[in-house]
Amino acid sequence: MKNYKCLLAVIVAAIVANVIDFVVQGMLLTNAFYSKIEGAKHDTAPKWFIFGDFAAVFVLAWVIKRTEAAFGYGAKGGATAGLYLGVLASFPNYHFVYLTTKDYPYSLAWINTFYYIGWYVLIGAIIGALRTQPTPAAAPAH
Repeated sequence: MKNYKCLLAVIVAAIVANVIDFVVQGMLLTNAFYSKIEGAKHDTAPKWFIFGDFAAVFVLAWVIKRTEAAFGYGAKGGATAGLYLGVLASFPNYHFVYLTTKDYPYSLAWINTFYYIGWYVLIGAIIGALRTQPTPAAAPAH
């Protein structure tokens, strides 16, 4: 695999992730839920959310590269890895957030659980689609 293809996959997937998160987390869920949570911070600089998405996508790309032999190559393999990682990262994480954060609605725990599972599937598919499948080694001549 060429490093520039992996870097391109991370950049494209991170841009998509940031756009989706801005719409869903920054607009829809903020208006519906986060603005009503008394203890929620509303002054965090957007650069940290942008950086966080790039970091999450980079980690996902790294895990996909390390596990692609098990999950497969291309968009389907990336989506499959994303599904497993999305479940691992989201459930029960958001249920613990619900248990430990005052005024955090239980419905939001489920919304974020399913949202981020879908997020990881989509971003994994993008990463998988933009990477190149390794070429098999040539068989030795007899």
